[in-house]
Amino acid sequence: MTDIPVADPHDTGEPDDPDEPVVYLPPERSALRRAAPVVGAIVAVVVLVLALGGWWIARQINPPGAPGRAVTVSIPDGSSDSQIASVLASKGVVTNAQVFRYYVKATSAGPFKAGLYDGLHAPEAMSQVVKRLDRAPLPPPTRTLVVPEGLWLSEVRAKILQTFPEMKPADLDHALATVHSKYQPAGSTNLEGFLFPATYQVLLTDVANPQKLVAQMVTKFDEEADSLNLTTGAKALGMTPYQVLTVASMVEEEAKVPGDRPKIARVISNRLAKGMSLGLDTTVEYALQQRVVNITNSQLATPSPYNTRLHAGLPPTPISSPGRASLEAALNPTPGDWIYFVLAAKDGSQYFTSSYSDFQRATAKAKAEGLFGG
Repeated sequence: MTDIPVADPHDTGEPDDPDEPVVYLPPERSALRRAAPVVGAIVAVVVLVLALGGWWIARQINPPGAPGRAVTVSIPDGSSDSQIASVLASKGVVTNAQVFRYYVKATSAGPFKAGLYDGLHAPEAMSQVVKRLDRAPLPPPTRTLVVPEGLWLSEVRAKILQTFPEMKPADLDHALATVHSKYQPAGSTNLEGFLFPATYQVLLTDVANPQKLVAQMVTKFDEEADSLNLTTGAKALGMTPYQVLTVASMVEEEAKVPGDRPKIARVISNRLAKGMSLGLDTTVEYALQQRVVNITNSQLATPSPYNTRLHAGLPPTPISSPGRASLEAALNPTPGDWIYFVLAAKDGSQYFTSSYSDFQRATAKAKAEGLFGG
């Protein structure tokens, strides 16, 4: 039977040999405890980097100090957020394009419109930049073209070139020969009467493209004619839309006060119905391409198809650009049997009559009063 050792209650744990050295080993540390200082150092570095990064980003988003110098920025058509950020950075409005892209994405800003933006500063807080871009850009730069009623095509052309000296005359002439109205007779290249009198705001970027300007003016005529039901109205008068336009152009040239327009249209209608010549001096002026105060007998004898003293019926084309009121008058002549009219007052009012002798008397009276020359 094996003996089982029994602990000696008097054993103090000291070595039996009091002279034998005693070695005490420290307790073994875990790997985690050994790595703690390294981890702490790394965390400290990361925190420092994040703090410095956050500080840097904050300075990009909100640059210190007051906003810089005022600048105007042009954003091209079709620009992406990335391209807009690059444009802003190139102008110094934002200090970092990449940060601005992230800022726009994080704040769900945009989309931004193309155009010219003022009120920006270099540099400026990104929140203010976004606020400005959220508003509409500046209106595009334009130049005003005013085309009054009653101008000849040649006069409209001169006015366009005067308003836009950058425009090449040859380019304008090409546009005038190639743009067409839907009311223009087939095969015609003459836009006389179709350049609607109005005020046009023309983009400066379009000055080099007269085709666009001429098309804008012709489209305006077509829209006005559509709204007046020109085709239907002309048919009711037994005329073509082009014939009504021609009548309207003569009404525009002859009338000096609004109330006379539909009466003059009636005189023209009555003369056409009777096969009489229209006898309008303004058609002779058009043939001469001269504005004449007191027309002479030799001028009245000008051998031109536009001379309605020599030729019955309508002239070959309109003789000016009529406005809406003259088009309305040509479509709605005032009922009456008048055949003649003559200037009757200094305000331009006309006297209307169906009697030739009455017309002669009124003409003599007007001359005596100095309303026009002999």
